[in-house]
Amino acid sequence: MEDQKMRIHSAISSCNILLDNRERVKITGFQKPLFLPPNQIGDGQADSKNTYPCFDPYMDPEYAKTGKLKKESDVYSFGAVMFQILCGKSADELTNKKEGQGHELVSQVVRRWFDTGIEKKIASVLMAKNGEDKFSLNKGPNKDSLEAFIEIAYRCLAETQDERPTMKVVIKELEKSLSFQENNKDIFRMSLEEIKLATHDFSPLNNIGEGGFGRVYKGKVGNKHVYGNYTIVAKRLDTSHGQGEQQYYNELQILYEYTHENVIGLVGYNDETNEKIIVYEHACKGSLDKYLNDASLTWRNRLMICIDFATGLDFLHGGIRGKEVVIHRDIKPANILLFEDWKAKIGDFGLSIISTVNKEADYVIDHACGTRGYCDPLYKKSGFLTIESDIYSFGVVLFEILCGRSTFEIHKYEGRYLPDFVKHKFEEGKQNEVVFEALKKEIMQKSLTTFQNIAIQCLDGNREKRPRAKQILAELKKALEFQVS
Repeated sequence: MEDQKMRIHSAISSCNILLDNRERVKITGFQKPLFLPPNQIGDGQADSKNTYPCFDPYMDPEYAKTGKLKKESDVYSFGAVMFQILCGKSADELTNKKEGQGHELVSQVVRRWFDTGIEKKIASVLMAKNGEDKFSLNKGPNKDSLEAFIEIAYRCLAETQDERPTMKVVIKELEKSLSFQENNKDIFRMSLEEIKLATHDFSPLNNIGEGGFGRVYKGKVGNKHVYGNYTIVAKRLDTSHGQGEQQYYNELQILYEYTHENVIGLVGYNDETNEKIIVYEHACKGSLDKYLNDASLTWRNRLMICIDFATGLDFLHGGIRGKEVVIHRDIKPANILLFEDWKAKIGDFGLSIISTVNKEADYVIDHACGTRGYCDPLYKKSGFLTIESDIYSFGVVLFEILCGRSTFEIHKYEGRYLPDFVKHKFEEGKQNEVVFEALKKEIMQKSLTTFQNIAIQCLDGNREKRPRAKQILAELKKALEFQVS
């Protein structure tokens, strides 16, 4: 501190680093600190040889030779502690101390490791080598994080004091290492062998569907300590189905960065040379398209599904500060995944776009894509993509849930897709005719009217008149209140 004496610890070791009950780190062991006058920049302070044998492995070799203690001596000792942390070893284990013999210096040991391959010395618990935890998603340090940590620790052990970094530099590099780890997809990386084992080598019996991305397989990972029998879904890229690596990495980025209770969860991924696989949590009830005409799916449950989806869409459309907008581009019942108690999550982000749309530029110029019958006609016509294009698609889904029929089924029997069919019914004042027969007896009129009003707004030909996801969510909650009150 300014105008204060500088304190050199002179006995830094792992046993002098304490953790409190909140895992905050404290330095202790000030049996022999050395004080220097304010602002002294000299050659260090002459000192007698270290009289604490238990600290010998950490002793700065230049201090041992010259007897001059400098703050760089503490830096050396901290470098030794960093390698202890990396290797999970005590001082005696680290420096090969044998009974009746002295220690090697930590710097000598570490330099030898660099010659033979230091990765072999990293603690097995960090690298997830424990066979019992084979399926753990915590696969240890990210490559960039690990390299940054090792590099700065090694520099701390430089033979001469002048070659060592200052602690300010050490802190900066450790923060960089932490940043690499916190922005690390590697914790989700799964080996091809793991995925094959889970899906019985992509057995046809485990194939539960396919789409533009490729085939989808159900499987189980058998880690009794972490997951129990944890069911997963693996989507295996097949470029002949229409999508490619760009869609793969795009979906992976969204699932990694945009985590939310109403967005399907990422379990893992594999991007080896000839494979591109994304592994998700398993939706035990499947997708919504299988339940549209299911008479046992009550109006209340249908509303809850809509509310969950609207909540997830609001999040993707900018409901959280600091996030760019995600435009899904392929909203349909097949991409609404259902769990226990009919909890709904948004899935399949292969066609999605992360966009910086804002008040100054609220659109993205793009080749229209999506699924016929759900795609915003304005987007198809102009190529201008906005979040309101998602709202249009959601409007189609809302009416499918109300009608108990898909837009394709309506097209088959009515000769037009659901939006035109519904708009025509509204123009005739016959909107109640579209209600699924199984729902008519249970649905309350106020709930129905509230639901229909917000759903028809989603299909407005003028995108500026379409509501935002947050408005839809508010109206759906009102419809639920009217139903249960």
